[in-house]
Amino acid sequence: MKHSDFMDELLLQVSKRQLSVKLYKRHVGKFMSVGQRRVVSIGVKGQCDLYGYVIFKKKPAQAIEIEIKASKSDKLRPEQIVWRDLCLKRNVHWYESRDIEITIDWIKKVVASQSD
Repeated sequence: MKHSDFMDELLLQVSKRQLSVKLYKRHVGKFMSVGQRRVVSIGVKGQCDLYGYVIFKKKPAQAIEIEIKASKSDKLRPEQIVWRDLCLKRNVHWYESRDIEITIDWIKKVVASQSD
């Protein structure tokens, strides 16, 4: 499965199952601006593909980051390792996703461990 297809399917499954989490796609890289013909950099190298929040009724939301690795041969790049370590140091829920169902299970565990 292609990286983008994996990410779309994961987002769809999270939405269908109505988990207490809101996830967003993150775009990182250099892009050509329309009209002005200049390069614009967005994001920070190493940031995860998906980011969001675990939502609670009675306490503040908690940050969540998911790095998609759709291929078994994909490995974290050095800048992704730096981002992972930064997230974990700051108590951000971070996960390397290689399987949709296992990732859904991880999200459920995060939600359950922090429930109201």
